[in-house]
Amino acid sequence: MQYSLLFYICLAFMLGGSHTKTVTGQKTGEEKLDDTHGLIQNAWYEKSVADTMIPMKNLKNDFIILVDPHVKAGNFISFTEDYYRGQFNKLDTSLFSMLNTEGWNNLSVNEKSEKITKKMIYYGQLADSLHIKNNYGQNQVWIINNTSDKVAVQMQDASYICILQALTPNGEWRPVQRWIRSKCGNSYYNKVFQPKTASSFVTTIPNKGDYTTKLRFKMLGTDRFYYSNEFTGKINSGDFVAAAANNNTWASYTFDSLIHPRTLQ
Repeated sequence: MQYSLLFYICLAFMLGGSHTKTVTGQKTGEEKLDDTHGLIQNAWYEKSVADTMIPMKNLKNDFIILVDPHVKAGNFISFTEDYYRGQFNKLDTSLFSMLNTEGWNNLSVNEKSEKITKKMIYYGQLADSLHIKNNYGQNQVWIINNTSDKVAVQMQDASYICILQALTPNGEWRPVQRWIRSKCGNSYYNKVFQPKTASSFVTTIPNKGDYTTKLRFKMLGTDRFYYSNEFTGKINSGDFVAAAANNNTWASYTFDSLIHPRTLQ
């Protein structure tokens, strides 16, 4: 997919900060769980740049989110790492002049060259560090279109719009993550999976906490939700916090209903 300059500006702001908006959790009135500490986490599942797949047998003819705690990332390259690597190889200086036109134009040729060299080295270091982080014991989750049709899912920036759910003691699936909507209008697009193709993201399957339970991922498609297989993990009981709908334009979501973030006001 081709990305516009506006998308990369959005990406630059996204990479410079984090999705840390605080939203007060509220009990649902169903199963009463301890949400006093508000431990719910913000979700972010960045896609790989390559739509490839390790050999897998006996897959259903379906759109599948496949989680195997034994499958670890070996050479996962995220969209952000690829962006950093590209800047290391050929720096886009248009952002310098766009964000600080007068300051950039007033620099001498040597000053510009020095600034560019330092920035390229910096991006190379970021790319190397991120590659190590993403491949150091991380679980690789595969998203597989094993059908004969195209399947599209909604994306925000470079991430699948996806949260982690856990099974409560009473057998109810509840979110232990929330999704924070982007303020950048160019953040949203649909990723189309061609038939018999796959992509992936990396994550750490929770294995610390006071509650062992079944977990699954819930991903936002274009007209439905997709669910991963169930797998076992450990969370804290305080992770069960449901973010109620609120009047904040840039709200958090636990996907109690189907949404299209691009069209929300």
